[in-house]
Amino acid sequence: MPTLPSQIAGTPQLSLSAWANNHASGGVAVVATSHGSFMMFPLCPAEGVFPGVMTAQSFRVCAFGLATATASSVRHTLSVNVAIYTLANSTQLALMNSASTSLGSSVNNTQMSALYNGPRQIQFVSSQWSRTPAFSGTQYWVGLQFLSNSTVLPVFVSGFRWMGTQFSGHVGVGNTNSSGSRPFPGLGVFSASFSSALPSTVAFSQLRQADSLAGAIPSIVINNIGA
Repeated sequence: MPTLPSQIAGTPQLSLSAWANNHASGGVAVVATSHGSFMMFPLCPAEGVFPGVMTAQSFRVCAFGLATATASSVRHTLSVNVAIYTLANSTQLALMNSASTSLGSSVNNTQMSALYNGPRQIQFVSSQWSRTPAFSGTQYWVGLQFLSNSTVLPVFVSGFRWMGTQFSGHVGVGNTNSSGSRPFPGLGVFSASFSSALPSTVAFSQLRQADSLAGAIPSIVINNIGA
């Protein structure tokens, strides 16, 4: 993990206006989600810690919609929850903040196709968070949960992944779904089908790798200036 100037005693942290995580290494990932998908990943895989201080006006997750006009006109709702976790101790993470956004229609609506198709960003604004979305020079993990009452609208996360396919484990050790085979601490899937409230704590041992979302890190843009 690199040492930032802000980690040196007496050095002020940089005040940031915009930041993105997609400069880290890894192949391009466009991975499907489903109802109840709950993936977790480090916010800053390259730096290790958030490289400054910022109160976010906007927190955006890159996504991609492949729904046809016919499919997306069927009545449905889609909710996306985002959770920010910090390190509680050496074995688990603690929930620090969360936000939710939802869209859809209770009746068939032919205009809904314009809400999904193509490259998109799922946006969470400051008023949607449970508390002020402030970030500083520490480690953060992100949890993303997707909930829908319909299976006809696939939403893909777009970003990068650590490996070309889901992680199989360490060389010399048989394929395993255990938490001991994470490519990075806190990277994995809490559940492929989790529709309950966001957990207040997540143990590293609860994260699994046997899922296509397990090695993916969506591109995220955080800013407090204009779009």
